[in-house]
Amino acid sequence: MRMGHRITAVAAVLAMAAAPAGVALAQTDTEAEKDGSFLMMAHQGGLGEIAMGKDVKKNATTSCVKTIGEVLVKDHTRLDKKIVELAKRLRVTLPDGAMAEQRKELRSIQKKAHTRDYDRLWLKAAATGHVQALKMIDEEISHGKNAEVREAARLARPVVADHLKRVQVCQRQR
Repeated sequence: MRMGHRITAVAAVLAMAAAPAGVALAQTDTEAEKDGSFLMMAHQGGLGEIAMGKDVKKNATTSCVKTIGEVLVKDHTRLDKKIVELAKRLRVTLPDGAMAEQRKELRSIQKKAHTRDYDRLWLKAAATGHVQALKMIDEEISHGKNAEVREAARLARPVVADHLKRVQVCQRQR
């Protein structure tokens, strides 16, 4: 299933395309729009991770995947709260939910509910998403212009890296 790779790329493109209309940072240059795009993508990605985390509670077959799901829900809920507060302060309009492609991927994975394939596909999607999130975070840390947004990215990085590590450990246990 190659959909996970496409979804992440589509998510980045859609968020970047939507950024100029939804961003109202004090700066009006392209770099300020990138900071706003980061907030938008982090928010949507977080909402997608929360949905995926909640889904494993009822559909996963292994305790390893279920445990990761619980961690994702807890951590991404906490991270998203900070993103929402920051976006509000910076007047960045955030989307209302996860992207359609994220929801579509989850529905595809759900077709394998209560099977080992579900766990395998879920772990693959989680790994891909977290690798892409780390790239996005590192880009913001290195090139973001808004200090508060860079700091939010810096604080999120170890959490996202920990999630990826947990997913990879679980993948090896299978």
